[in-house]
Amino acid sequence: MPKVVSKYLIPQFVLAHFSHHVSTGVLVPILPLLREGFGLNYFQSGVLVSAFSLSYGIGQIPMAMLADRFSPRIIILLGLMTVSFTGIAVSLSQTFLQMAACFVAMGLIGGTYHAPASSFISQQLPLEKRGKALGLHVTGGASSFFLTPVMALGIASLLHSWRSAFFILALPALLVGAVLWVTTKPSRTPVSRTKDENGPEGGGTDKASVPEEENVQKTWMQIIHDLGLIVCLTMALWIVFASVNSYLPLYMVDHHNISPKWAGMVISLIAGASLVGAPVGGALSDKIGRKQVIIFAFCLSGPFFFAVTKSPYGILLLLSLVFYGLAMSFRMATMESLIADTVPVGKRSTALGIYFFLGMETAGVTTPIVGGLIDKYGLDPVFNILAIGLCGIGVVAFFLRKRW
Repeated sequence: MPKVVSKYLIPQFVLAHFSHHVSTGVLVPILPLLREGFGLNYFQSGVLVSAFSLSYGIGQIPMAMLADRFSPRIIILLGLMTVSFTGIAVSLSQTFLQMAACFVAMGLIGGTYHAPASSFISQQLPLEKRGKALGLHVTGGASSFFLTPVMALGIASLLHSWRSAFFILALPALLVGAVLWVTTKPSRTPVSRTKDENGPEGGGTDKASVPEEENVQKTWMQIIHDLGLIVCLTMALWIVFASVNSYLPLYMVDHHNISPKWAGMVISLIAGASLVGAPVGGALSDKIGRKQVIIFAFCLSGPFFFAVTKSPYGILLLLSLVFYGLAMSFRMATMESLIADTVPVGKRSTALGIYFFLGMETAGVTTPIVGGLIDKYGLDPVFNILAIGLCGIGVVAFFLRKRW
């Protein structure tokens, strides 16, 4: 892929990541208003959330394959603008079925961002800067988790309409996509090509300016051999993280007697930790190696979450939550960087799409299972088991580290 002439590439993609999640993140905070406006029951409310989340995972692989076939840049920019249109369509929905269809479309089109963006950024930077760049990119999504609920509820309250929240917060992705269309145009400066290049001009397999070691062709079986074990362990970590985040506010209410009005802020605390952990982990992986940082994250996540389950309410609990969020976020950009380092350019978006698909879909399936276990056995026992499970993942990762 030809290099992009823009010294502000990473800040622009941080903004793009932020705007993408702003457009797609309005549903959950606005859900009580949707329930009131359409007279929904809990099942119908859950259908809206599932319509988006399941299609969001499903959309990862086909959109990533399109990015490899044509161009990550084109898929990203068209995706940003089209996601914006689906948000505007939600604001115009008149029936429950129309709205559900819009969220399905939003989820499928939402798959145009994560894998293609990580692949695109990785192709623009040398190996020694990749982890830091992808870590900074993660902060765009993390910061949106802070601000989207506040912005959505603030707009809906100020303008007395949930529709205005969807409409207004859909616009940033449209504007950012249009700006990136101009600022990320490839350089027209002639570049040397590798002699084994055979991809189409301007397509996803164009290897111009790609380092020699990244042009090495690999089969999918070789890629699975190189990454299979570490991806499986990462999926286990992802599943626990998603399940814990889903029920952590309820844990704060039931275990620590925190007001329901404030319990949800614990998610913002963990998201805030990832604003630091993701770029630090990515930058550290540039210095000492991707796998070393991932092992570090595996080994620390369990003990810190175990500390969360055992700490009394107060400063110890807050510190445990922050360190747990830091440990979990160390592996985010680092894992994306490892995939980018391992997978050749022509397959990279697809590999990242499979990675995001596995994480999103398995977490989506296992989270309600964890909820059923909580209903049967209670929050405390299940959280203790999850903490022990995380510690076990760390032990396995440590002893298998030489096989990666």
